[in-house]
Amino acid sequence: MTLPLPPEQGALAAEYDAARARNGNVLAILRALGPRAEVPRAFVALADAVLYGPANLGRREREVLAVATSQANGAAYSSDAHAELLDALGGERPADAPLRAFARRLTLEPSGAATAVAELQAHFSDDEVYDAITVVALLNFANRAALATEITRADDLA
Repeated sequence: MTLPLPPEQGALAAEYDAARARNGNVLAILRALGPRAEVPRAFVALADAVLYGPANLGRREREVLAVATSQANGAAYSSDAHAELLDALGGERPADAPLRAFARRLTLEPSGAATAVAELQAHFSDDEVYDAITVVALLNFANRAALATEITRADDLA
């Protein structure tokens, strides 16, 4: 049985209105976070800081991590959405292999995190590695919500 997405009412409706003002729609991932308005509000703030705001790791590279993490989790909703964003930023490159490997390892073998970090440090600065850690952590959080609620693009709201 699929968990029903929360209705658009009260404080949650205000968050959805803010999403529409920002993006023109309400992404299903915000709906998948449940009925407490403070949760999608905090998620948007964190996503803005981690994925979309200024960082040491480039914007395109952060999308590479988002796609690789979502693919490792089998989270089609997030994988497809971030693949579109990555394509708009120039797509993947052969030099992205260390980022993809890091995202997969941190996602699928969290007990090997220290080794994954050390391997990434061979290619990126420590500050860039911290950015990579936060992207993978954020996407694992979002992917769990997306998978648990079985959201699809059809669950996005206009």
